[in-house]
Amino acid sequence: MSENEPHVSTDELRAALAPRGESRRNPVLVSEQNEHATIEIHELRAALDEARAEGEASRAAAGQLRGALDSARADAIELRAALDATRGDAAELRAELASLRIDARDRRTALDQLARAGLFRRRSVLRDLKERGLV
Repeated sequence: MSENEPHVSTDELRAALAPRGESRRNPVLVSEQNEHATIEIHELRAALDEARAEGEASRAAAGQLRGALDSARADAIELRAALDATRGDAAELRAELASLRIDARDRRTALDQLARAGLFRRRSVLRDLKERGLV
C-alpha cells in the first residue's frame, strides 16, 4: 500500500459491516397498505381488466377482419382465373373469326371468278373450285 492511502483495520471493517439495531425493511416485502394504496390498486386492477376485455374484443375483431380478408383474396383469385379463361375464349373466338373471314373472302373470290368466266371456261373454273373445296 502507498503512504497516501488510508488504512482500514479489520476491526474497523467488521464494525462498519456489523448490523445496527433495527435494519431497514425491504419496500417490496412490506405488507402494510394504506387506504390510498388500496384504492389505487383497485383502480389499476379495474383498468387492467378493462384493457384485457378490450384486447379480447380487438382480437375477435381482428379475427373477423382476417376472415373477410381471406374471403376477399379467394374471390380475387377466382375472378383472376375467370378473367384468364375469358381471355383465352376471346383469343379462340378472334382466331375463328379471322379464319371465317379468310374463308368468306376465298368464296367471294371464287364466285367472282365463276361470274367472270366465259361459257367454255366455266367447267375448268368449277373443277378448280371443287379441288380447293370451295364449291
